[in-house]
Amino acid sequence: MKQDLNILFFVPRARAGTVPDRMERVRGLQESGFQVQRCTTIPMLHKCLQASASGGMPPVVILAGTLLENCSATTYLRALHPSMGIVAMVGPRQDAEVIRLLQSGVDNHFVHTASNELLAAILFRLLARSDSGPASAESVSSVTKGNWSLKDQAWRLISPDGVEIALTTGERAFLSVLFHAPDRRATHSQLADAVDQDYALASARKPQGRLGVLVSRMRQKCSRLGAPLPLKSLHNWGYMFTGPV
Repeated sequence: MKQDLNILFFVPRARAGTVPDRMERVRGLQESGFQVQRCTTIPMLHKCLQASASGGMPPVVILAGTLLENCSATTYLRALHPSMGIVAMVGPRQDAEVIRLLQSGVDNHFVHTASNELLAAILFRLLARSDSGPASAESVSSVTKGNWSLKDQAWRLISPDGVEIALTTGERAFLSVLFHAPDRRATHSQLADAVDQDYALASARKPQGRLGVLVSRMRQKCSRLGAPLPLKSLHNWGYMFTGPV
């Protein structure tokens, strides 16, 4: 139905005037039956997602920022909304850019010269996929017993024995990425981007220090509560969550 064709179009202010066909793209999507809302910042995108959460199926997001902005946004969105459809705009013949976006979690991509018909087909397919599942991955993981899980919108970590660990903003972002990443592992860059993004959205002061400090403090907290954290450091690459999820 039309009310379900909700699209969030992320176009940072710095780029809003650099490509003349942005408004034409929005008009083309509206003519295809989509309700398009433009967001110029990640915090604005976050607020739009929160506002639409009560409407049932999450919207599909189109990312039209720089490569770094798109990758950071994708990592953050994928951690909090694993089933969300994410599409990124890329330049022509940018294979390296596409690879990085796919590794970050983008579902599909299109070049900025793509027709509105092609983009509409991509979006319709993602919306159909989102509507087909009876429950999200978040719901399934939250009720699985005997495994590690995240609850209360990932603000609490639950051990297989039922121990509850309250998480800080950074810890929440860090674990959310790992829990929804392929093979439960992610690079230092992906994890750091997610942590930085969450602190920015929460308007909280980001603790100083390396990612290792966050991990060390989280390990100590879990150990004090009798739930050692099954987290493995992958040398010069990233981290892997090795416990059952």
